[in-house]
Amino acid sequence: MRYIIFFFALSIILAFSWLLSEPHHDLSSSIVIVTGLLLGIFVILGGCKLFANGVECVGDRLNLSHATVGSLFAAVGTALPETVVPIIALITGTAEQGEHIAVGAILGAPFMLGTLAMFLLGITVILLYLFKKRQRPVLNINLNALRSVLLYFIPIMLLVLLSSLVNNNFIKHSTAIVLILIYVIFFYYSLKHETMEGETYTDSLYLSNIVGCPANLGWSILQIAVGLVVIITGAHLFVKYLTVFSIKTGVPPVVLSLLMTPIATELPEKFNSITWTIKGKDTIGLGNITGAMVFQSTIPMSIGLLFTQWHLSYSELYNVVSTILMAAIIVIYISLKKRLPASLLLTGGVFYLIYVIHVFFLK
Repeated sequence: MRYIIFFFALSIILAFSWLLSEPHHDLSSSIVIVTGLLLGIFVILGGCKLFANGVECVGDRLNLSHATVGSLFAAVGTALPETVVPIIALITGTAEQGEHIAVGAILGAPFMLGTLAMFLLGITVILLYLFKKRQRPVLNINLNALRSVLLYFIPIMLLVLLSSLVNNNFIKHSTAIVLILIYVIFFYYSLKHETMEGETYTDSLYLSNIVGCPANLGWSILQIAVGLVVIITGAHLFVKYLTVFSIKTGVPPVVLSLLMTPIATELPEKFNSITWTIKGKDTIGLGNITGAMVFQSTIPMSIGLLFTQWHLSYSELYNVVSTILMAAIIVIYISLKKRLPASLLLTGGVFYLIYVIHVFFLK
């Protein structure tokens, strides 16, 4: 009976989401727009929770390290909304509006992850230290794994920056192919991260708690598939009402998607990283962020390079450069000091604040 109730409730939510996104509704109503945006966010985050939890359980069943699960499986799960948003925008949006939202979502994700998400994780560790939950305000992580991930990310973003400046279609398309190949290589070598002493998985499968099914590999994969369907549904709804909202308010879609879309679809899911950090699982928590940065800078970026005009403004170029600088600062520090203090992650907040000031006050 619990199986029937769960999947019936899930079907009702998904059906209502798709119904609300149909064009015959009065999209000029502010109430409908706000409802559509909030429901889209709710559905996306619910799908992310199902997906990420299922991925972590798969990692547990396959006996993978925290670094591998964080930088690959959890990272892909939390990055999926930002990957789906530009695809849905290009398919369902008008040519100009859809492309603006797609480019904004693609560039906004790694920028937000490398700046604001890092800042929040640093704040979390500092608060834990102040409340005597940690002996030192330092992240206990696999430094070799972190350095490896960021040493993939920095050249990737430099390649994206150079291809954007050259503005040649052949170079952009070639770069897109190279980015996909780089991620394949990154995925392969990330599977080889070694397990650190004391790494454990304690979270149970959500479907097991809800419907009483066994928490085995098959049910974990099913939960991942269900989460993916929910994410796609929420992304479709969110993009539709984000487009309508940008037209109604006169806010440039690229600015709206650089700020609102990444926060709505990525930042709340970073609650998983914060939760893992509170539990002392710093490697999987930070790996969730850095792994998502690599994923977002390759797969979605290649989509943008292949299927949009990819003409970047100064604000968008700033996003790319500041994200590279933030990653470089971390790599240099951990290479010299052999540790990662939470205070260093606060630098990301400075980069993000400069961007927000530029967008709202200096343009």
